[in-house]
Amino acid sequence: MVRNCLSLLLVCVLLAAAGRQAAASPLDANTMKVALHTATPEEDGFIDHVLMLVDKGTLPLDMVESTFLWARRRPQRKFQYFKYALTLRAQQQGIAL
Repeated sequence: MVRNCLSLLLVCVLLAAAGRQAAASPLDANTMKVALHTATPEEDGFIDHVLMLVDKGTLPLDMVESTFLWARRRPQRKFQYFKYALTLRAQQQGIAL
């Protein structure tokens, strides 16, 4: 009985931590498109493509997230900063976007 309760408690803690981690990440397609002020279907498609590469494990999550956080602080042309910087950083690691 005690063992079952401890197992259940551990599962609850792990699920809560996973939920917090997912909520803390700004890497949601719609959030990124709004924050980076995408204006064309091509720009939206680039965001979708990048997130697909992250999901496949081709592109590191931390690289995309840090580039996104940096680009959204730019005063203008946020998407262009994001695309250029991420493309450059990915190329340095041998990843073609």
